Amino acid sequence: MQTADVVIIGGGVIGAAILHEVARSGLGRAVLLEKSTFGAGSTGKSGGFLRVYHTDSFLSDLAAASFHEFLELRAHIGYVRTGLLMLEKAERVTEMEREVERLTKLGHNLQSLSGSEGAERFGGLEWQGVGGAVYEPDGGYADPVLTTRFWIKEARSRGALASEGTQVLEILHDNGRVTGVRTNRGVIQTSCVVLAAGAWSAELLRPMGIQLPVRSKTIQIHFLMRPEEAVEHPAFLDETTDIYARPDQSGLSLVGLPVDEWDIDPDLSVPADDAVRLRQASAKRLPWSESAWVSGGRRSFDGYTPDGRGLLKPADEVQGLLYAVGWNGGGYKLAPEIARRVVQDIQNRK
Repeated sequence: MQTADVVIIGGGVIGAAILHEVARSGLGRAVLLEKSTFGAGSTGKSGGFLRVYHTDSFLSDLAAASFHEFLELRAHIGYVRTGLLMLEKAERVTEMEREVERLTKLGHNLQSLSGSEGAERFGGLEWQGVGGAVYEPDGGYADPVLTTRFWIKEARSRGALASEGTQVLEILHDNGRVTGVRTNRGVIQTSCVVLAAGAWSAELLRPMGIQLPVRSKTIQIHFLMRPEEAVEHPAFLDETTDIYARPDQSGLSLVGLPVDEWDIDPDLSVPADDAVRLRQASAKRLPWSESAWVSGGRRSFDGYTPDGRGLLKPADEVQGLLYAVGWNGGGYKLAPEIARRVVQDIQNRK
């Protein structure tokens, strides 16, 4: 029977970041288990946006603590600096400016813009209905799968194990304590399990009688071909329409839109058949998109919590179980700091 000091369930970017942080923190033998291939879930479908500012200061702090590490890794993760805009509703402008001021004082490069300032500076976007915006000159995107595999490679070089095609069938526990995991390849004994399985997390805990407040939700993504006359836009997220977009290679733009489909089965493939609605929504910001050529699309998904903050804490129900799940499609840019906080929780219980 195999043993480990820490078992991490889920081989996406969050799980890989935690494995890397556990390995370099010297907490003992760390094992990462992924039932498919590394980055096969929502990580592989993420837009990879990198930014600091969020409407929630808790998420801003996670992103801010992670951002510099991404910049240090930019040669390994496919980082592209496009600049990044967050478009806010008028009623949010006062809070937006307060958060930008707080983050700027901490040394982060952010700028507050009024709607008219944004329209003058970024004329390739439509600004109707935008109350204000935050611009991050160093913002952009990177490749979440490259990042995942880089962290796994670094962790392996420090003696950690990472296994694809290894499905966790059951988290074993006795007298309120974790004792191991049962997989399709056998049992691994451990006193510490970190759950980072994204949209699969709630289902894995249900047999333990734990109702995890994480629900799966669909996200529609398409790649649109920009016409030659279109001005290349920065990456942006739009709180007024829920769309997000960024430039991609070969004259394409990635455009995403949450879909009101909840509690989906993430193991089922859903056809990408909602291009019309996505293009109509994106035309409010990218006027050329409604008639643009669609160069492929896909349905993505992630785990969502009611407050949008994710779950990052030890479980109340079982000692030795820690949660790192429910990041609403935005976990990539938070991963380094999530990993550091998980390691702190592990150290605190020793």
